[in-house]
Amino acid sequence: MSKAIKSFSLDLETVRLLEEYCAASDNWDRTISRSKVVNDAIRWFIDGDIAELVHNNEQLQKKFGQAMREKHSPKPKKSWWRQILGF
Repeated sequence: MSKAIKSFSLDLETVRLLEEYCAASDNWDRTISRSKVVNDAIRWFIDGDIAELVHNNEQLQKKFGQAMREKHSPKPKKSWWRQILGF
């Protein structure tokens, strides 16, 4: 695979996060460069995995909302005579 050197600007917060991840993470493999981390993150984001995660999150929120509405919705009370007669 050929590599091209491109220059992109990152905001300071992103640079800080990258430096913290690379310096302090116990999971960080010291043989992997920061460029590889950024490259992998961009590839993961653009390949569509994020779209699938967003879709799954929306579906989960919808199902959770339905379950909470069903659980907490007030049950209609029957009148006393319907309860006695079993209607």
